[in-house]
Amino acid sequence: MKLIYVASPYAGDVENNVEFAKRACRYVMEQGHAFFAPHLLYPQILEDSNPAERETGLKLGHHMLERCDEMWVFGNRISSGMEAEIERAKQLGIPIRYVSAEQILGSPNPTYAIWVKGRPDSPLAGKAGFLSENRQLLTFTSQQKAMFRIGEIRGLCLNSQPVTEYRCMEYPQKYASDSRISLESLREPDTIPAFDPNKFEVRSREYGNTGGHCMVASVEFYLPDLNRTLWVNCNDECVTVTSADFIWQDEDKNGGWHDYEAVRLYDAFYQQTLPEDVEPWLPMIQKALEYTIEQETEYLRGQAFSLPVAWLPKSIWQKTAPEYLAWLQAEGKEIRIAKDGRIEIDEAYPQSGQSIPGMTGLQ
Repeated sequence: MKLIYVASPYAGDVENNVEFAKRACRYVMEQGHAFFAPHLLYPQILEDSNPAERETGLKLGHHMLERCDEMWVFGNRISSGMEAEIERAKQLGIPIRYVSAEQILGSPNPTYAIWVKGRPDSPLAGKAGFLSENRQLLTFTSQQKAMFRIGEIRGLCLNSQPVTEYRCMEYPQKYASDSRISLESLREPDTIPAFDPNKFEVRSREYGNTGGHCMVASVEFYLPDLNRTLWVNCNDECVTVTSADFIWQDEDKNGGWHDYEAVRLYDAFYQQTLPEDVEPWLPMIQKALEYTIEQETEYLRGQAFSLPVAWLPKSIWQKTAPEYLAWLQAEGKEIRIAKDGRIEIDEAYPQSGQSIPGMTGLQ
């Protein structure tokens, strides 16, 4: 008979987590072993909501872990406390076994996960593990759902080959693998595109209300170097680059804001980001901004479109007096663009009542 250290979630839904931990302990007993579950013992004495007492409980648990033969990790979610326990078990050389919630709750339905393996010529060469997001293992109730998620992830890749290969498999496997690869670690190398940002074709443009009184201009660009299409979506506050036209729903009600995170490649707020920080998207963003300004000033009917000077499209920048732009930037003011591309002069500008050389279409 072995002494098994039981690791499972506790914080959060404490009532259900305690019940789950009890089922986990019974599972250990049914396998012919004794158990130690610190989260069923120490919270009876210590206050888990008190950081100091919680830390004491964790230390006591780690001390008892040294006396256990194995650690069994239960459930499909790894909490921060469990992560610390797993790391300590590794340091001690204690064998770790992973047991899914379905195994102890008796669910007949299998759980699926995404196995990720780095390509030999990629930055993740030699690495492999189950895919996680926000420090949580990604699991699915069907192969179809897992494959759909793989498709979404591949859709975000802007290079000819993603840095990893993806495979849907039942979880857990016969072997106990605690290897994880986070989705966040894949996004950076997969979304650093190698293409000429000045080579693009505008395929379509659309402007309208996406719900909640949010007017958005969406421009579809084809990138021949990547042989794929991207969308740049702008309003008066920010710009978003997406791998699919998520804003406008089709006849079957596909698409929409609920798909945003699955297709987002990049976003930036004009007030918080400098244009030079958005390469290689800037040429396309500037083109989309021209269309946005044109549509917004028409829609607003008399109201000007405000934008930080640094983000001003070249087509408007070139017809605006340099000294006025310099004054706006020095004062930390935005430039105001009215219908037909006319520039509204700020009332505080020293020459607001005069004709400014080099400026056309002043109001």
